[in-house]
Amino acid sequence: MGKKEKRFYSEAFKRQVVREYEQGAGAAELKHKYDIRGHSTLQRWLARYGRESYGEGAVYLQTAADRERARRLEEQLASLQEAVAGLTLENRMLRSVLEVRGLDPKKELSPRSSGPSRTTASPSRKPAPGSE
Repeated sequence: MGKKEKRFYSEAFKRQVVREYEQGAGAAELKHKYDIRGHSTLQRWLARYGRESYGEGAVYLQTAADRERARRLEEQLASLQEAVAGLTLENRMLRSVLEVRGLDPKKELSPRSSGPSRTTASPSRKPAPGSE
């Protein structure tokens, strides 16, 4: 009876197999394709390197293209957060103006409002031709 041969796999190899599994390849297919003999080997790799095992906020970047995409997404996120902050500030300022004037923003700006009409013409606007 022969002694079992202990195999060692590189981390890069393990991550590649896990990536293929996460992209839809079956466990039995991968074990056969790469001659992975252990019954729980693939499950251990999935637990360690699979998407489910990553800590919150951790991202595994495989290629330069992945890193570039992540950088662009982070820039876009920062830009959107800045825009939301600006709009929130503007919203608070406008609500304060309405409050100072004694108006309830929820009632005055509601589309179904039965309150005063907001369609009054601005003094700087000229009437449209033929509307007089």
